[in-house]
Amino acid sequence: MEIGILDIKGSLPCFENFGNLPTKIIDENNIKDIKDLDMLIIPGGSIVESKSINENLKKEIMDFDEYIIGICSGFQILSEKVDIGRKSPVPIIRDGLGLLNVEFSPLICTDRVKATLKIDSILGKKGTIGEGFHCHTYGDIKITDKKTKPFTTSEVKKLNYKMQKTCKNIISGAICGKVIGTMVHGFLDNEHIRNNILDNLKVDEEERKKIFEKNKEVMKKLKLKGLKFRNNTNKNITNTKNEKEIRGIILLATGSESGKTFLTTAISSKLDGKVLVSKIGPDVRDIVPALYLLREPMLKYSSIKIGDRGWCEVSEYLNYLKNSNYDYIIIEGVMGAFTGALNKKNYSGSEIAKLLNFPVYVVSACNKSGIEGAFVESLAYYSLLKEMGVKVEGIILNKVYNFDVFEKVKKIGDEIGIKVIGIRKAEMEKRGLIPEVEIDYEEFCKLAMELDIKLEIPKVEIKDKNEKNKNFEDYLEEWSKKIKNIT
Repeated sequence: MEIGILDIKGSLPCFENFGNLPTKIIDENNIKDIKDLDMLIIPGGSIVESKSINENLKKEIMDFDEYIIGICSGFQILSEKVDIGRKSPVPIIRDGLGLLNVEFSPLICTDRVKATLKIDSILGKKGTIGEGFHCHTYGDIKITDKKTKPFTTSEVKKLNYKMQKTCKNIISGAICGKVIGTMVHGFLDNEHIRNNILDNLKVDEEERKKIFEKNKEVMKKLKLKGLKFRNNTNKNITNTKNEKEIRGIILLATGSESGKTFLTTAISSKLDGKVLVSKIGPDVRDIVPALYLLREPMLKYSSIKIGDRGWCEVSEYLNYLKNSNYDYIIIEGVMGAFTGALNKKNYSGSEIAKLLNFPVYVVSACNKSGIEGAFVESLAYYSLLKEMGVKVEGIILNKVYNFDVFEKVKKIGDEIGIKVIGIRKAEMEKRGLIPEVEIDYEEFCKLAMELDIKLEIPKVEIKDKNEKNKNFEDYLEEWSKKIKNIT
Protein backbone atom coordinates (compact mmCIF):
# COMPACT_ATOMS: atom_id res chain seq x y z
CA MET A 1 0.00 0.00 0.00
CA GLU A 2 1.51 3.33 -1.10
CA ILE A 3 -0.22 6.64 -0.41
CA GLY A 4 1.53 9.63 -1.92
CA ILE A 5 1.73 13.20 -0.61
CA LEU A 6 2.46 15.88 -3.22
CA ASP A 7 5.39 18.07 -2.20
CA ILE A 8 5.87 20.75 -4.85
CA LYS A 9 6.31 24.52 -4.94
CA GLY A 10 3.50 26.15 -2.97
CA SER A 11 2.27 22.97 -1.24
CA LEU A 12 2.00 22.44 2.52
CA PRO A 13 2.79 18.75 3.11
CA CYS A 14 3.38 19.35 6.85
CA PHE A 15 0.35 21.59 7.47
CA GLU A 16 -1.59 18.67 8.99
CA ASN A 17 -0.97 14.96 9.61
CA PHE A 18 -3.20 13.68 6.77
CA GLY A 19 -4.27 10.81 9.02
CA ASN A 20 -0.63 9.63 9.25
CA LEU A 21 -1.33 7.91 5.94
CA PRO A 22 1.23 9.19 3.40
CA THR A 23 4.00 6.65 2.79
CA LYS A 24 5.69 8.23 -0.22
CA ILE A 25 6.75 11.77 -1.13
CA ILE A 26 5.90 12.80 -4.68
CA ASP A 27 7.88 15.77 -5.94
CA GLU A 28 9.24 17.11 -9.23
CA ASN A 29 11.83 14.32 -9.35
CA ASN A 30 9.57 11.26 -9.21
CA ILE A 31 6.20 12.20 -10.68
CA LYS A 32 6.25 9.00 -12.76
CA ASP A 33 5.73 7.11 -9.48
CA ILE A 34 2.17 8.47 -9.22
CA LYS A 35 0.89 5.66 -11.44
CA ASP A 36 1.99 3.06 -8.83
CA LEU A 37 0.16 4.66 -5.90
CA ASP A 38 -3.06 3.45 -4.29
CA MET A 39 -3.99 7.02 -3.35
CA LEU A 40 -2.61 10.52 -3.96
CA ILE A 41 -3.13 13.34 -1.46
CA ILE A 42 -2.76 16.89 -2.79
CA PRO A 43 -2.34 19.20 0.24
CA GLY A 44 -3.25 22.82 0.71
CA GLY A 45 -0.99 25.79 0.09
CA SER A 46 -0.65 28.22 -2.80
CA ILE A 47 -0.50 25.62 -5.56
CA VAL A 48 -2.96 27.54 -7.75
CA GLU A 49 -1.24 30.90 -7.26
CA SER A 50 2.23 29.37 -7.69
CA LYS A 51 1.26 27.77 -11.03
CA SER A 52 3.30 24.75 -9.97
CA ILE A 53 1.35 22.03 -11.80
CA ASN A 54 3.46 21.70 -14.95
CA GLU A 55 2.40 19.72 -18.03
CA ASN A 56 4.24 16.54 -17.00
CA LEU A 57 2.70 16.52 -13.54
CA LYS A 58 -0.70 17.38 -14.98
CA LYS A 59 -0.54 14.38 -17.30
CA GLU A 60 0.37 11.98 -14.48
CA ILE A 61 -2.50 13.21 -12.31
CA MET A 62 -5.00 13.14 -15.18
CA ASP A 63 -3.99 9.56 -16.09
CA PHE A 64 -4.13 8.33 -12.48
CA ASP A 65 -7.23 6.16 -11.95
CA GLU A 66 -6.99 5.48 -8.21
CA TYR A 67 -8.16 7.69 -5.35
CA ILE A 68 -7.19 11.38 -5.29
CA ILE A 69 -7.94 13.54 -2.25
CA GLY A 70 -7.36 17.28 -2.67
CA ILE A 71 -7.45 19.55 0.37
CA CYS A 72 -8.08 23.31 0.06
CA SER A 73 -5.64 24.42 -2.66
CA GLY A 74 -5.37 20.75 -3.63
CA PHE A 75 -9.15 20.73 -4.09
CA GLN A 76 -8.97 23.90 -6.17
CA ILE A 77 -6.39 22.29 -8.46
CA LEU A 78 -8.87 19.49 -9.16
CA SER A 79 -11.61 21.96 -10.10
CA GLU A 80 -12.42 23.60 -13.44
CA LYS A 81 -11.36 27.11 -12.49
CA VAL A 82 -10.60 29.44 -9.57
CA ASP A 83 -11.22 33.19 -9.42
CA ILE A 84 -8.31 34.50 -7.33
CA GLY A 85 -9.32 38.10 -7.98
CA ARG A 86 -10.12 39.14 -4.44
CA LYS A 87 -9.88 42.96 -4.25
CA SER A 88 -9.70 43.02 -8.05
CA PRO A 89 -12.39 44.90 -10.07
CA VAL A 90 -12.49 41.95 -12.48
CA PRO A 91 -12.12 38.19 -11.94
CA ILE A 92 -8.62 36.73 -12.22
CA ILE A 93 -9.11 33.18 -13.44
CA ARG A 94 -6.74 30.25 -12.95
CA ASP A 95 -7.65 26.99 -14.68
CA GLY A 96 -7.69 23.75 -12.72
CA LEU A 97 -7.42 20.17 -13.98
CA GLY A 98 -11.18 19.81 -14.46
CA LEU A 99 -11.42 16.48 -12.63
CA LEU A 100 -14.23 17.96 -10.53
CA ASN A 101 -16.99 20.09 -12.06
CA VAL A 102 -16.48 22.93 -9.60
CA GLU A 103 -15.79 26.66 -9.86
CA PHE A 104 -14.30 28.66 -6.99
CA SER A 105 -14.61 32.35 -6.19
CA PRO A 106 -13.47 34.48 -3.20
CA LEU A 107 -14.87 33.62 0.24
CA ILE A 108 -12.79 33.88 3.42
CA CYS A 109 -13.22 31.42 6.28
CA THR A 110 -10.78 30.61 9.10
CA ASP A 111 -13.06 28.72 11.50
CA ARG A 112 -12.52 25.50 13.34
CA VAL A 113 -15.44 23.47 12.04
CA LYS A 114 -17.54 20.35 12.19
CA ALA A 115 -17.95 18.86 8.73
CA THR A 116 -20.52 16.30 7.57
CA LEU A 117 -20.22 13.81 4.70
CA LYS A 118 -23.10 14.28 2.26
CA ILE A 119 -22.55 11.06 0.36
CA ASP A 120 -21.22 7.55 0.97
CA SER A 121 -17.52 7.43 0.16
CA ILE A 122 -14.18 5.89 1.07
CA LEU A 123 -14.09 8.31 4.03
CA GLY A 124 -17.34 7.00 5.52
CA LYS A 125 -21.11 6.79 5.26
CA LYS A 126 -23.36 9.73 4.52
CA GLY A 127 -23.89 11.70 7.75
CA THR A 128 -20.44 10.92 9.18
CA ILE A 129 -19.16 13.94 11.12
CA GLY A 130 -15.54 15.00 11.55
CA GLU A 131 -13.70 18.03 12.91
CA GLY A 132 -11.11 20.23 11.23
CA PHE A 133 -10.50 23.82 10.25
CA HIS A 134 -10.85 26.15 7.28
CA CYS A 135 -8.02 28.42 6.18
CA HIS A 136 -8.84 29.86 2.78
CA THR A 137 -9.51 32.99 0.76
CA TYR A 138 -11.35 31.35 -2.16
CA GLY A 139 -14.00 29.07 -0.70
CA ASP A 140 -17.21 29.92 -2.55
CA ILE A 141 -17.94 26.61 -4.28
CA LYS A 142 -20.23 26.25 -7.27
CA ILE A 143 -20.87 22.74 -8.64
CA THR A 144 -21.48 23.01 -12.38
CA ASP A 145 -22.46 19.47 -13.42
CA LYS A 146 -24.57 16.64 -11.97
CA LYS A 147 -21.66 14.20 -12.29
CA THR A 148 -19.99 16.01 -9.41
CA LYS A 149 -21.80 15.82 -6.06
CA PRO A 150 -21.45 17.77 -2.80
CA PHE A 151 -19.05 15.85 -0.54
CA THR A 152 -18.83 17.80 2.73
CA THR A 153 -20.69 20.65 4.35
CA SER A 154 -19.12 22.71 7.13
CA GLU A 155 -20.76 24.40 10.06
CA VAL A 156 -19.16 27.84 10.27
CA LYS A 157 -19.56 30.87 12.52
CA LYS A 158 -17.76 33.50 10.47
CA LEU A 159 -17.52 34.26 6.74
CA ASN A 160 -15.64 37.16 5.14
CA TYR A 161 -14.80 38.46 8.65
CA LYS A 162 -18.49 38.66 9.64
CA MET A 163 -20.03 36.59 12.39
CA GLN A 164 -23.17 34.74 11.29
CA LYS A 165 -26.31 35.15 13.41
CA THR A 166 -26.59 31.37 13.48
CA CYS A 167 -24.07 28.71 12.52
CA LYS A 168 -24.23 28.31 8.76
CA ASN A 169 -23.77 25.12 6.76
CA ILE A 170 -21.86 25.72 3.55
CA ILE A 171 -20.71 23.33 0.83
CA SER A 172 -17.06 22.61 1.58
CA GLY A 173 -16.31 19.61 -0.64
CA ALA A 174 -17.14 17.78 -3.86
CA ILE A 175 -16.76 14.25 -5.22
CA CYS A 176 -16.82 12.57 -8.62
CA GLY A 177 -15.96 8.86 -8.62
CA LYS A 178 -12.56 8.41 -7.00
CA VAL A 179 -11.72 12.13 -7.07
CA ILE A 180 -12.49 13.93 -3.81
CA GLY A 181 -11.97 17.54 -2.76
CA THR A 182 -12.58 19.25 0.58
CA MET A 183 -11.76 22.62 2.11
CA VAL A 184 -11.56 21.05 5.58
CA HIS A 185 -7.98 20.82 6.79
CA GLY A 186 -7.39 18.05 9.31
CA PHE A 187 -10.43 16.04 8.21
CA LEU A 188 -8.28 12.95 7.59
CA ASP A 189 -6.87 13.30 11.12
CA ASN A 190 -10.20 12.21 12.63
CA GLU A 191 -9.45 8.63 13.69
CA HIS A 192 -12.79 7.25 12.47
CA ILE A 193 -12.32 8.95 9.07
CA ARG A 194 -8.84 7.48 8.73
CA ASN A 195 -10.10 4.04 9.76
CA ASN A 196 -12.88 4.23 7.18
CA ILE A 197 -10.27 4.85 4.48
CA LEU A 198 -8.15 1.90 5.58
CA ASP A 199 -11.18 -0.36 5.94
CA ASN A 200 -12.42 0.53 2.45
CA LEU A 201 -8.95 -0.13 1.05
CA LYS A 202 -9.04 -3.50 2.87
CA VAL A 203 -5.84 -2.79 4.80
CA ASP A 204 -5.28 -5.33 7.58
CA GLU A 205 -3.74 -4.60 10.99
CA GLU A 206 -0.25 -5.72 10.02
CA GLU A 207 -0.16 -3.46 6.97
CA ARG A 208 -1.58 -0.55 8.97
CA LYS A 209 1.41 -0.78 11.30
CA LYS A 210 3.73 -0.71 8.29
CA ILE A 211 1.93 2.34 6.87
CA PHE A 212 2.25 4.26 10.14
CA GLU A 213 5.94 3.36 10.47
CA LYS A 214 6.65 4.46 6.90
CA ASN A 215 4.70 7.64 7.58
CA LYS A 216 7.05 8.56 10.43
CA GLU A 217 10.00 8.36 8.05
CA VAL A 218 8.14 10.35 5.39
CA MET A 219 7.43 13.15 7.87
CA LYS A 220 11.10 13.26 8.93
CA LYS A 221 12.15 13.58 5.29
CA LEU A 222 9.60 16.32 4.66
CA LYS A 223 10.92 18.28 7.64
CA LEU A 224 14.50 17.88 6.44
CA LYS A 225 13.54 19.08 2.98
CA GLY A 226 12.12 22.16 4.63
CA LEU A 227 15.53 23.13 5.97
CA LYS A 228 16.40 24.49 2.51
CA PHE A 229 14.21 27.47 3.40
CA ARG A 230 15.82 28.18 6.74
CA ASN A 231 18.57 30.75 7.03
CA ASN A 232 20.22 30.20 10.38
CA THR A 233 23.38 32.20 9.64
CA ASN A 234 21.96 35.61 10.57
CA LYS A 235 23.96 36.75 13.62
CA ASN A 236 21.83 39.85 14.19
CA ILE A 237 19.02 37.99 15.93
CA THR A 238 19.64 36.81 19.49
CA ASN A 239 19.79 33.11 18.85
CA THR A 240 21.26 31.48 21.94
CA LYS A 241 19.29 29.21 24.20
CA ASN A 242 19.91 27.63 27.57
CA GLU A 243 18.14 24.55 28.87
CA LYS A 244 14.46 25.15 29.72
CA GLU A 245 14.60 28.66 28.30
CA ILE A 246 12.02 30.01 25.87
CA ARG A 247 12.45 33.24 23.94
CA GLY A 248 9.54 35.04 22.36
CA ILE A 249 8.00 38.27 21.10
CA ILE A 250 4.66 39.70 20.02
CA LEU A 251 4.47 41.98 16.98
CA LEU A 252 1.77 44.62 17.57
CA ALA A 253 1.19 47.20 14.85
CA THR A 254 -0.12 50.72 14.59
CA GLY A 255 -2.48 49.56 11.85
CA SER A 256 -3.21 47.05 9.11
CA GLU A 257 -0.79 46.64 6.18
CA SER A 258 2.18 47.37 8.42
CA GLY A 259 3.99 44.23 7.24
CA LYS A 260 3.52 42.09 10.37
CA THR A 261 3.14 38.89 8.34
CA PHE A 262 6.27 39.62 6.31
CA LEU A 263 8.26 40.29 9.50
CA THR A 264 6.87 37.21 11.23
CA THR A 265 7.98 35.11 8.27
CA ALA A 266 11.39 36.79 8.06
CA ILE A 267 12.12 36.39 11.77
CA SER A 268 11.00 32.73 11.73
CA SER A 269 13.38 32.00 8.85
CA LYS A 270 16.39 33.07 10.89
CA LEU A 271 15.79 31.09 14.09
CA ASP A 272 17.68 27.93 14.88
CA GLY A 273 15.46 25.63 16.90
CA LYS A 274 11.84 24.64 17.33
CA VAL A 275 9.57 27.61 16.60
CA LEU A 276 5.88 28.10 17.37
CA VAL A 277 4.19 30.82 15.32
CA SER A 278 0.79 32.00 16.53
CA LYS A 279 -1.76 34.65 15.57
CA ILE A 280 -3.78 36.81 17.91
CA GLY A 281 -7.33 36.46 16.61
CA PRO A 282 -8.84 34.04 14.10
CA ASP A 283 -7.15 34.97 10.81
CA VAL A 284 -4.61 32.17 10.73
CA ARG A 285 -3.99 32.76 7.01
CA ASP A 286 -1.41 35.36 8.09
CA ILE A 287 0.93 32.82 9.70
CA VAL A 288 0.80 30.25 6.86
CA PRO A 289 3.93 31.65 5.11
CA ALA A 290 5.95 31.11 8.31
CA LEU A 291 4.54 27.57 8.65
CA TYR A 292 5.41 26.99 4.99
CA LEU A 293 9.11 27.61 5.56
CA LEU A 294 9.22 26.05 9.04
CA ARG A 295 7.29 22.99 7.81
CA GLU A 296 5.23 23.04 10.98
CA PRO A 297 1.54 22.10 11.30
CA MET A 298 -1.35 24.44 11.98
CA LEU A 299 -2.45 23.74 15.57
CA LYS A 300 -5.32 24.77 17.78
CA TYR A 301 -2.68 26.90 19.53
CA SER A 302 -1.90 28.74 16.30
CA SER A 303 -4.78 31.14 17.01
CA ILE A 304 -5.21 32.98 20.34
CA LYS A 305 -8.70 34.21 21.06
CA ILE A 306 -9.67 37.87 21.21
CA GLY A 307 -13.06 37.97 22.85
CA ASP A 308 -15.10 35.20 21.25
CA ARG A 309 -13.05 35.08 18.03
CA GLY A 310 -10.22 32.66 17.56
CA TRP A 311 -9.35 29.12 18.53
CA CYS A 312 -7.60 28.98 21.89
CA GLU A 313 -8.11 30.83 25.19
CA VAL A 314 -5.10 32.67 26.64
CA SER A 315 -5.01 30.43 29.73
CA GLU A 316 -5.07 27.28 27.56
CA TYR A 317 -2.34 28.71 25.34
CA LEU A 318 -0.04 29.48 28.27
CA ASN A 319 -0.62 26.04 29.78
CA TYR A 320 0.33 24.47 26.44
CA LEU A 321 3.57 26.47 26.33
CA LYS A 322 4.53 25.42 29.87
CA ASN A 323 4.46 21.79 28.79
CA SER A 324 6.07 22.30 25.37
CA ASN A 325 9.63 22.06 24.07
CA TYR A 326 9.69 25.17 21.87
CA ASP A 327 12.79 27.34 21.68
CA TYR A 328 11.02 30.40 20.23
CA ILE A 329 7.49 31.76 20.23
CA ILE A 330 6.62 34.39 17.60
CA ILE A 331 3.14 35.88 17.95
CA GLU A 332 1.62 38.11 15.28
CA GLY A 333 -0.92 40.72 16.36
CA VAL A 334 -4.22 41.53 14.70
CA MET A 335 -4.81 44.79 12.77
CA GLY A 336 -3.76 47.71 15.02
CA ALA A 337 -2.77 47.10 18.63
CA PHE A 338 -5.88 48.89 19.95
CA THR A 339 -8.38 47.96 17.23
CA GLY A 340 -11.60 46.74 18.87
CA ALA A 341 -10.54 47.66 22.40
CA LEU A 342 -13.63 49.80 23.07
CA ASN A 343 -16.06 47.17 21.78
CA LYS A 344 -15.67 44.84 24.74
CA LYS A 345 -13.04 43.72 27.22
CA ASN A 346 -10.02 41.74 25.92
CA TYR A 347 -10.99 42.44 22.33
CA SER A 348 -7.69 43.92 21.13
CA GLY A 349 -4.14 42.78 20.55
CA SER A 350 -2.88 45.10 23.27
CA GLU A 351 -5.04 43.50 25.97
CA ILE A 352 -4.12 39.96 24.89
CA ALA A 353 -0.43 40.94 24.89
CA LYS A 354 -0.72 42.03 28.52
CA LEU A 355 -2.43 38.77 29.51
CA LEU A 356 0.29 36.76 27.74
CA ASN A 357 3.01 38.87 29.43
CA PHE A 358 5.32 38.58 26.40
CA PRO A 359 7.78 41.25 25.21
CA VAL A 360 6.22 43.41 22.48
CA TYR A 361 7.62 45.24 19.48
CA VAL A 362 5.48 48.03 18.05
CA VAL A 363 5.51 47.86 14.24
CA SER A 364 4.74 50.89 12.08
CA ALA A 365 5.09 51.15 8.31
CA CYS A 366 6.81 54.18 6.80
CA ASN A 367 5.04 54.07 3.43
CA LYS A 368 1.97 56.07 4.49
CA SER A 369 3.00 58.85 6.86
CA GLY A 370 6.73 58.75 6.19
CA ILE A 371 9.53 57.74 8.55
CA GLU A 372 8.88 60.75 10.75
CA GLY A 373 5.14 60.10 11.01
CA ALA A 374 5.66 56.40 11.66
CA PHE A 375 8.06 57.23 14.49
CA VAL A 376 5.63 59.70 16.10
CA GLU A 377 2.78 57.20 15.77
CA SER A 378 4.90 54.42 17.26
CA LEU A 379 5.86 56.59 20.24
CA ALA A 380 2.18 57.16 21.03
CA TYR A 381 1.46 53.42 20.86
CA TYR A 382 4.58 52.68 22.90
CA SER A 383 3.45 55.12 25.58
CA LEU A 384 -0.13 53.82 25.89
CA LEU A 385 1.01 50.19 25.91
CA LYS A 386 3.41 51.03 28.75
CA GLU A 387 0.53 52.72 30.58
CA MET A 388 -1.38 49.44 30.32
CA GLY A 389 1.52 47.49 31.81
CA VAL A 390 2.53 45.78 28.57
CA LYS A 391 6.20 44.79 28.28
CA VAL A 392 7.25 46.91 25.30
CA GLU A 393 10.69 45.90 24.06
CA GLY A 394 11.04 48.46 21.28
CA ILE A 395 9.79 49.95 18.03
CA ILE A 396 10.19 48.55 14.52
CA LEU A 397 9.89 51.01 11.66
CA ASN A 398 9.09 48.83 8.66
CA LYS A 399 9.44 49.65 4.96
CA VAL A 400 12.19 52.22 5.58
CA TYR A 401 13.06 53.94 2.28
CA ASN A 402 15.76 56.38 3.51
CA PHE A 403 18.20 55.28 6.19
CA ASP A 404 19.73 58.75 6.59
CA VAL A 405 16.34 59.94 7.84
CA PHE A 406 15.90 56.78 9.91
CA GLU A 407 19.21 57.35 11.72
CA LYS A 408 17.90 60.70 12.92
CA VAL A 409 14.83 59.19 14.60
CA LYS A 410 16.91 56.28 15.92
CA LYS A 411 19.25 58.79 17.58
CA ILE A 412 16.25 60.35 19.34
CA GLY A 413 15.16 56.90 20.45
CA ASP A 414 18.63 56.19 21.84
CA GLU A 415 18.59 59.47 23.78
CA ILE A 416 15.26 58.67 25.46
CA GLY A 417 16.05 54.98 26.01
CA ILE A 418 13.73 53.46 23.40
CA LYS A 419 15.07 50.80 21.06
CA VAL A 420 14.24 51.73 17.43
CA ILE A 421 14.85 49.17 14.67
CA GLY A 422 14.67 49.94 10.96
CA ILE A 423 13.71 47.38 8.30
CA ARG A 424 14.26 48.25 4.66
CA LYS A 425 11.38 48.31 2.25
CA ALA A 426 11.10 45.01 0.33
CA GLU A 427 10.05 44.95 -3.31
CA MET A 428 6.85 42.98 -2.84
CA GLU A 429 4.00 45.40 -3.41
CA LYS A 430 2.33 43.49 -6.22
CA ARG A 431 -0.41 40.95 -6.65
CA GLY A 432 0.68 37.46 -5.80
CA LEU A 433 2.70 38.45 -2.72
CA ILE A 434 0.04 39.91 -0.44
CA PRO A 435 -1.47 37.52 2.17
CA GLU A 436 -4.82 39.33 2.07
CA VAL A 437 -5.05 38.65 -1.65
CA GLU A 438 -3.59 35.65 -3.48
CA ILE A 439 -0.11 34.68 -2.35
CA ASP A 440 2.78 32.66 -3.73
CA TYR A 441 4.31 31.26 -0.52
CA GLU A 442 7.60 30.32 -2.15
CA GLU A 443 8.33 33.81 -3.49
CA PHE A 444 6.98 35.50 -0.35
CA CYS A 445 9.30 33.42 1.86
CA LYS A 446 12.33 34.01 -0.35
CA LEU A 447 11.84 37.77 -0.11
CA ALA A 448 11.30 37.57 3.65
CA MET A 449 14.52 35.61 4.11
CA GLU A 450 16.48 38.34 2.35
CA LEU A 451 15.65 40.89 5.06
CA ASP A 452 18.52 41.96 7.30
CA ILE A 453 17.00 42.17 10.79
CA LYS A 454 18.87 43.35 13.88
CA LEU A 455 16.55 42.14 16.61
CA GLU A 456 16.70 40.77 20.13
CA ILE A 457 14.23 38.08 21.11
CA PRO A 458 14.13 38.18 24.92
CA LYS A 459 13.62 35.33 27.31
CA VAL A 460 10.00 34.88 28.40
CA GLU A 461 8.63 33.50 31.62
CA ILE A 462 5.51 31.45 31.03
CA LYS A 463 2.99 32.02 33.81
CA ASP A 464 -0.66 31.29 34.32
CA LYS A 465 -2.90 34.13 33.23
CA ASN A 466 -3.17 35.73 36.65
CA GLU A 467 -3.33 39.44 35.85
CA LYS A 468 -6.61 40.97 34.77
CA ASN A 469 -7.10 43.91 32.44
CA LYS A 470 -9.09 46.95 33.37
CA ASN A 471 -11.54 48.24 30.82
CA PHE A 472 -9.54 49.74 27.98
CA GLU A 473 -11.51 52.97 28.34
CA ASP A 474 -9.94 53.43 31.79
CA TYR A 475 -6.41 52.95 30.42
CA LEU A 476 -7.17 55.38 27.61
CA GLU A 477 -8.60 58.00 29.95
CA GLU A 478 -5.63 57.85 32.33
CA TRP A 479 -3.13 58.04 29.48
CA SER A 480 -5.01 60.94 27.83
CA LYS A 481 -4.91 62.94 31.07
CA LYS A 482 -1.13 62.52 31.23
CA ILE A 483 -0.85 63.71 27.63
CA LYS A 484 -3.00 66.72 28.51
CA ASN A 485 -0.73 67.56 31.43
CA ILE A 486 2.27 67.44 29.10
CA THR A 487 0.61 69.92 26.74
